[in-house]
Amino acid sequence: MKKYYLIIGILFITLSGCNKMLDTTNYTSKNDGNFPQTESDLKTELAAIYQAMAQNTNENCFAVSELAADERFAGGGVGDVEEHGWDQLKKSSENMMSNPWAINYGGIHRANVYLENFGKVTAFSSNDAKNTMLAEAYFMRAYFYFELVRLFGDVPLLITSDMVNIPRTPAKDVYAQIGADLKKAIDLFPSVNYNTMNKSNLGHATRWAAEGLIARVFLFYTGYYKTTDLSLAGGGTLTKTNVIDYLNDCIQNSGHSLATDFRTLWPYTNKYTVEDYAYTKGKGLTWLGESGDNKETVFAIKYGDINDGSNSYSSWLCCDYGLRGQSDYANCFPFGTGWGWGTVNPRMVDHWKTDEPDDTLRRSASILNVDDPKEGIGTYEDGGWSQMEDTHLFGKKYITINTWQDKNARTTVPYSVPMFGAAANATYFNNTQDLVLIRYADILLMQSELTETNTGLNQVRQRVGLPPVAYSLSAIQKERDHELAFEGCRYWDLLRWYGKGAGAIMDANQNGIAVLSANVPVTINYFRLTDRVSATGGFFPIPNSEIILSNKVITQNPGWGPESVLGVY
Repeated sequence: MKKYYLIIGILFITLSGCNKMLDTTNYTSKNDGNFPQTESDLKTELAAIYQAMAQNTNENCFAVSELAADERFAGGGVGDVEEHGWDQLKKSSENMMSNPWAINYGGIHRANVYLENFGKVTAFSSNDAKNTMLAEAYFMRAYFYFELVRLFGDVPLLITSDMVNIPRTPAKDVYAQIGADLKKAIDLFPSVNYNTMNKSNLGHATRWAAEGLIARVFLFYTGYYKTTDLSLAGGGTLTKTNVIDYLNDCIQNSGHSLATDFRTLWPYTNKYTVEDYAYTKGKGLTWLGESGDNKETVFAIKYGDINDGSNSYSSWLCCDYGLRGQSDYANCFPFGTGWGWGTVNPRMVDHWKTDEPDDTLRRSASILNVDDPKEGIGTYEDGGWSQMEDTHLFGKKYITINTWQDKNARTTVPYSVPMFGAAANATYFNNTQDLVLIRYADILLMQSELTETNTGLNQVRQRVGLPPVAYSLSAIQKERDHELAFEGCRYWDLLRWYGKGAGAIMDANQNGIAVLSANVPVTINYFRLTDRVSATGGFFPIPNSEIILSNKVITQNPGWGPESVLGVY
């Protein structure tokens, strides 16, 4: 039977289960009997794989872990039970994780189909073009599986497009496939320096992105599962030395580098906002995202301004973390409307000040305190749309940013309206900021951690005016917490460093904090993450719909069954 599959530009269906993930319905006239035929066809099919990644922004590892970690509370509104379930490792519904499961498997299926059909095309513009497109597919399959295995632990390993019903594969075997795919990608990718690459390809995986991702995979796997090496599917082993060599290659040959000023990484320094925002006014800052030429970005999900009401083109994370329920956002300039997720834990700020009192530039560049006069916030209204767990602290890196539409009339629009021509009335769908998944700063910090040297660590510190320090694991832990705050790293770092003991650390850092929930003062005393991480290992529940569809061939994760009273939000 011919298999039919979607291509970008036709329709992107919402995947909700294994049966839909492997659907064989004829959605288009293109099938594996007549497609792909050309290099251009392969590019179209490859774009569809990337679109699966972009569609999952709201519930990918980045989004889920940001609320699960101890740097943020769930926030949001009374009805945002799914987000509070992530935050507390408790069950909000039987299928609270159905979207990341289905979308990631959808991306894997597309990658598998692509790899199976790749050999049908025999004419390429160059050998480098051929190898690059093949490497990208291996990279993307590894990316999707890394998302799944971090969220769920053991997951079914499918490396063909055949419709099969198999039980969950042990994590070590899934990681072995991830490692093998990334090694293939690295071997295939040409060594194209960032300074000479075609900038129209930004957003596509590169050799440098694969080297960064394989280091992240290695650190999590060996840390969480307490091993020294990573066995590879098909034979061979990935060692610490191998990973250090990959990172050194990236550092020496990629052309990636740190931005001169940390603040220019974030869109509040865009040219339409920067001189009207009290915090950035007069500092000579220019957002690197304006030109699309940011040497610090090693791999990112790229977004555009097609306001079609989906999160395939716009970055919903910015809306998720925007200020909730303000009656007049001109009073909160330049910060715009959103759902109020991810309010920042004030204890995290206190620890930061204690650990690194002189790190004022990076701290104020990362955290919005609406009560700080230096921010220039006129009025912040408590309790908007029943804002939960309000601490008056918000992350600045991913948040809706406005500019003046008419300063005299005090009307605002997102900066994407004058910059990119986005629709002014598409309030929730015109956030164009890329989601950066791997920054060069992380490359340097991972290299320091693996080599147990301070060179990369101190390069990151020097950028924000901090003195050099000797290498220690504690120094790396603090630097990662500060440099990569609110960038989807903290939860996975805690799990790989402390395993099931991470829950006690998260409880200690969060319980006892005074917040406003629906404008009522309350104290956080309900997490009990010591118990939840111990019971679940830090993993999330397999969607019950998948268990049913598999006729219970797929089983539930520990700690998420009906016997777990603590697992209900």
